[in-house]
Amino acid sequence: MKTKVLSFVTLLFISISCVSQEWGTKEFIEKYNYQPVIGNYKNEDDKKTPDTFAMYPNGKEGIHRLIIEKTKIPRKAYKEKISGKVILKYVVDKEGYVTDIEVVKSVSELLDNAAIEVLKKMERWIPGKVNGKNIRVVYRVPFVFRM
Repeated sequence: MKTKVLSFVTLLFISISCVSQEWGTKEFIEKYNYQPVIGNYKNEDDKKTPDTFAMYPNGKEGIHRLIIEKTKIPRKAYKEKISGKVILKYVVDKEGYVTDIEVVKSVSELLDNAAIEVLKKMERWIPGKVNGKNIRVVYRVPFVFRM
């Protein structure tokens, strides 16, 4: 019994190690069609334009598809016929995670929160780079809510 459990744990550990090593490699980027998305960079160490902007699966098209598929108009906003454009700002950090989500232009708290929830569902990005070092990249994205 101990041997089976030990074998299972070892196999699980090896599987997890292999998957985590794959992320960010050239093969991974090609397999999942990561494409650069132009944004504003924040690089405290060096003010040069990034050698590579952060990359997202299918680039801007992938972001637009995510917004279309995942944005849900809250029932209360629909009933009250609240509509308009929410603009969010967010950062893709040095590890490729979406952080620091802020509302730049608000319509209502209901719609702002609906837009924020969509950004929280984003997949991990490949971070931008300058001279081989990962940098933070700032993005803005509009969400248009129409009734």
